[in-house]
Amino acid sequence: MRSLATSLFLIAFACLCGYSLTGCENWELPGKKTQRECVKPGGLINAQIQQLQVDFSIGSNAGTIDQVIWNFGNGNPTTTTGLTTRYTYPAPGEYVVKVVLTNSCGLETELSRTVTVSNATTPAVTVQPVTELSPTSATVRMAVTSTGNANLTRYGICYSSSNQNPEYDKDATQNINGTVAINTPVSFSLTNLLPNTRYYVRSFAVNATGRAGYSSTVDFLTYINPSVAAVGVPNAAVTTATVNFIINSPGNPAATSYGICYSPTNSTPDVSNSPTVNIDNPAINVSVPVNLTGLQPNTRYYYRPFARVPNGGIVYGNINQFTTQLDAVAQDLIASIPFTDGSRLDVSGFDNHIILVGNPTFTTDHKGRANSAILLNGSNYFFMNDNITLRPDALSISIWVRPGASADRMQIFNKSRFSDGGAEMYSSQIRPNDNGPGIAINTDIKQNSNCAGGVGWQSLSLASNIPLNTWYHIVLTYTGRTARMYINGTEFSSNTNLPASSIDNCPGGELKFGAQNRIIPWYFNGAMDDIRIYRRALTESEVKTLSEQ
Repeated sequence: MRSLATSLFLIAFACLCGYSLTGCENWELPGKKTQRECVKPGGLINAQIQQLQVDFSIGSNAGTIDQVIWNFGNGNPTTTTGLTTRYTYPAPGEYVVKVVLTNSCGLETELSRTVTVSNATTPAVTVQPVTELSPTSATVRMAVTSTGNANLTRYGICYSSSNQNPEYDKDATQNINGTVAINTPVSFSLTNLLPNTRYYVRSFAVNATGRAGYSSTVDFLTYINPSVAAVGVPNAAVTTATVNFIINSPGNPAATSYGICYSPTNSTPDVSNSPTVNIDNPAINVSVPVNLTGLQPNTRYYYRPFARVPNGGIVYGNINQFTTQLDAVAQDLIASIPFTDGSRLDVSGFDNHIILVGNPTFTTDHKGRANSAILLNGSNYFFMNDNITLRPDALSISIWVRPGASADRMQIFNKSRFSDGGAEMYSSQIRPNDNGPGIAINTDIKQNSNCAGGVGWQSLSLASNIPLNTWYHIVLTYTGRTARMYINGTEFSSNTNLPASSIDNCPGGELKFGAQNRIIPWYFNGAMDDIRIYRRALTESEVKTLSEQ
């Protein structure tokens, strides 16, 4: 009986103990039975985005977290026991990321955030060397070579005189908002720069991700303009003038060329609308005389020096002026070829300019000026085209000649066709003296010939021991029934009883100097200078004046 009671007690005690174990909290049973304390988990989803790759983490975490279930918003969940994971999205886009934080106690918390990923990179740009430089401006061209797989929000140029790696907005910036076609050059004008200053330039572009790409740096030095001046007192003659030019500073970079521009009508002459004379390799701070030729007598001229800088721009100096002298023998002048500085132009205003045949060159003139007389070699010549001004009723021709050696006749001038000798009107030639040493000079006009060849010549002649290779001034005058020939201002031959009162008017013949015609050319060997033709007979005093100038 006692044994039964004892057994029932033990059974009841065991049941009571089992009930107690199943009815209380969770127990950990490592080496020692302790109760685990679980707190509801919490935190925030952090995301470090690198294009399509995102490093996720749980920040500001709290509570007990045993497991993290990640849902990246595109149906590819994963579970971790740690608080970080990395995921690479297959395509750009906006995704809603959900995370469930759990623990062994059955407590959980759901977190959510949106991430936007793209395959965008940093834009790429280039910059070209600076062009169109001036002391205060420059032009820069840049191009976008890659947008970085995203729309551009702005692009442009940034520059600085102190920062060798300029940044947009921090340094001077010129930009355009929006996008641009790939590899399309875009120009930017930089203005209000400082002269003689080095600038550093970079191009840039920013895309929608906020990424900014820069080009390499290019640098440039703004110019210092050259300084040129007209100095001293100009020396003006009748159809020429000498002015003085000086370089005060060549600039930096140095000017590429220099000169003088001048005009009788424009008080501010410039290279675009006025004649110019270039100056070769002038020295700095040295006054250089510059000859101006083909001027009008008794005329005021304005002139100023200029320098051309490397970008093609023109820098001008001060404006000065002079007045040419009154030509003492200008009345009825219909042709005037001074040859100064190799000029072939007629300065009389009648456009009887000369045309060269056989490439004559130029030599020192009768006043000692270089390249201011024409030099014929015995096989070339020059001419004026026939026109009514060269067929006047009265005539004077003034010319300086320096004859060289020749075994045959030499033509000074001849008004006839070169092709066949027709349309003869007037002529002058040098020939060997028939009666001894020296030369003879003939001047001729045609009368009563009905323009037939070889007849009607009325001649004036001078035979003399004139030496060769010496300058002589020869003048033929004709009016009515009188013709005269002057040598060095003195009358040596005349005819006051010509058979007619006019020169035969025979159109079609050029006025040649240094040749007669193709069949019998009688080319001139020597130099000629200062040709003048008048439509009247000069007086003896006027001839004297010409021989002295």
